[in-house]
Amino acid sequence: MGENAGDEGGGDGGLSKRERRMLGNIAEYLGFADFLALMMVTATAFTGYATWRTAAIARSIFLSSERPYIGVKSVEIDASHPGDPRVEIRYENFGHVSAESARVVRSLMIDGKRVASETKTRNAGILSPEVTHRLHLHIPSASYAAIINGHATLKVELAAAYTGPGRGPLCYLERFVYLADEKEFEVDGGSTRCDDQKELEMAGAADDY
Repeated sequence: MGENAGDEGGGDGGLSKRERRMLGNIAEYLGFADFLALMMVTATAFTGYATWRTAAIARSIFLSSERPYIGVKSVEIDASHPGDPRVEIRYENFGHVSAESARVVRSLMIDGKRVASETKTRNAGILSPEVTHRLHLHIPSASYAAIINGHATLKVELAAAYTGPGRGPLCYLERFVYLADEKEFEVDGGSTRCDDQKELEMAGAADDY
């Protein structure tokens, strides 16, 4: 009887085989439970990230759509004033909300040189959506024939710095070149960098035609 007692209680600190099996089962269960807990934590983390990502994308889309977008609608030569040929620029806010504190700069260049008198800034203030505004740049009469015949290059620029509801500084600059053969203007580059808009604003004093 002593041997049987030794078999049941000997070995691991006096634990019986049945007790050891029970402890083994408990350990396996705890390991599985930890695994399940880890999986639940991981799933929760991924769900939280997916929710945050979706909200961030939705906010980005909203901010991109609900903001002002100032841009050029058309650029044309206006020869209806004898002795005073002009370039007419039509621009507007293509966004869905008003542009605020708008400052618009226009410039005219002939053969790469700016006509300083035609580089001017307009404090436009508030620009409501889908309302067309006009600017005129006067072409020097002595250069008009050469431009029309394609012997001189004519470029115009329009830049704007503005804000929107809850938005920081927004900027726009677009350049157009006159194609004598086509008798129309074509896009010739642009930028959304505010530094470029500021440089254009100061350019009138630097280059004189």
